[in-house]
Amino acid sequence: MSHPTHTGQDEEPLPGAGQAAPGTGEREQHTGPWRRLDNRLLLVQLKWLIPPALSTAFYALVTLGRLDREAYIRLGLLAGVFLLIMLWRLVELLTTRYRVAGDILEVRAGLLGRRRRTVPCDRIRGVDLTADPFLRVFGLVTVRITTAQGGGADGDTSLEALRRTDAEELRRTLLRRADAAPDTADDRIIARMDWAWLRYMPLNSWGVLAVLVVAASAIRVLDGFGVEPERVLRAVLGFLGAAGLWESIVLGTLALLVVGSATAVALAAEEWWGYHLERDENQNFTIRRGLLTTRSLSIDARRMRGVEVTEPLALRLGGGAQVAAVATGLQKTEDLEVSKMRTLSPGVPRARAHEIAATVVGEHPSPTTAALRPHPRAALRRRHLRAVLAVLAPCAALALLGTLLTPVLLHIAWISAAVLLPAGGLFAHSGYRALGHALHGRHLLTRYGTLIRRTVALRRDSVIGWVIVQSPAQRRSGLATFRVTTAACKSGAYPVRDVDLAEGLAFAEDVVPGLLAPFVERD
Repeated sequence: MSHPTHTGQDEEPLPGAGQAAPGTGEREQHTGPWRRLDNRLLLVQLKWLIPPALSTAFYALVTLGRLDREAYIRLGLLAGVFLLIMLWRLVELLTTRYRVAGDILEVRAGLLGRRRRTVPCDRIRGVDLTADPFLRVFGLVTVRITTAQGGGADGDTSLEALRRTDAEELRRTLLRRADAAPDTADDRIIARMDWAWLRYMPLNSWGVLAVLVVAASAIRVLDGFGVEPERVLRAVLGFLGAAGLWESIVLGTLALLVVGSATAVALAAEEWWGYHLERDENQNFTIRRGLLTTRSLSIDARRMRGVEVTEPLALRLGGGAQVAAVATGLQKTEDLEVSKMRTLSPGVPRARAHEIAATVVGEHPSPTTAALRPHPRAALRRRHLRAVLAVLAPCAALALLGTLLTPVLLHIAWISAAVLLPAGGLFAHSGYRALGHALHGRHLLTRYGTLIRRTVALRRDSVIGWVIVQSPAQRRSGLATFRVTTAACKSGAYPVRDVDLAEGLAFAEDVVPGLLAPFVERD
């Protein structure tokens, strides 16, 4: 059963809808000159020659300088590809022009295929300044402008290689609001980096996976140049001093965990170095962080719709959590950097995360700490049933193959079932304990998730509608999943999972009175 309803409370008109075109004289009066990117971008683009140079040095080091004709051909093709990429990027950047004309940002680019884009300033949701090490050497930054349309070719706008002073001035111009009352005091710091949080960094990063990806990529490159992966593996095991099979497995696992944890700490430290979360003079939120690549994002306070406290499993077991912004425009972008920038804090102690959330939403104590209503026990039974089916189905298939092929598969099947069934029960119970919903002042609260537990505090005036979903199993148990639709969610809706149908309808009615009235029959 699905009952989508919409109030239109948080919907915004399309650019120019219901507005008269500005007069020519007024437009010319407020039109600034066309500006171009900084000329030092020519030097920045030389970074595209680094990959072929590193590939040549790496291969020469592995083969002790023995480069045959085939290696020269491959390296030459690699250098040619990156040279073409560099030339194409230069043409794109050298033909880019931009200006702010009244309340419109205009950007044009292209040599053969000219592209021109206009972005109304009232559609801008955030302005992100990033600078990788190459840009920082020359004092340049990249400006990413997030709009209400989200990411993709028709969404965000990027201006590369601007001077930092010009980029800061452009950001202030785009985010300036006529009705904003600037603060008389300096920027108000909400949170800044505490190196005691370093202990949470290995719990919230895929360091081991990063090591495996890098190792697999290196083996793939070596294999392409004729170096056998077995030689590399034997060299690594010999370096670790491993002799037998089990010794190799144990030492390899320990080395992977140590290197992975160190990599996780290094990646997280680089990402959150110099972290500051503050509210500027126009009440906009600004996040600054990064060591090698600096990042700075401003979120228009008018676009904030709530806050989300996220607890990945490992971080939750360590007593930590993260805080993320719930804001229109930011969540729908496809740009990974901008999407990550909605995260307002690194892994911090859970109590500190709730303090940051309280300051961001302007309510003390934080609504994310409010007591939530538990869900029916039928929701727990559903999770246990799914866990049992998820374990027994593949184990039964494995046992069937064992009866036909070899008894070894039978032993693998029952051992797997004996180990995975208790683990599945623990995950099912954890997923049930995560469920909850409530109303707290002007926010509705929903909590869900097993591997990643999310507690969302969403402003009630940002609710667009409700979608009520019932599967056949939910109908037999009297349960339903209520999805609260909002423009501030990347997926379009936040779920209230496996709630009693009558209780869910009453909850939806309390959130926005009268919204479901045309779709509900009252006794």
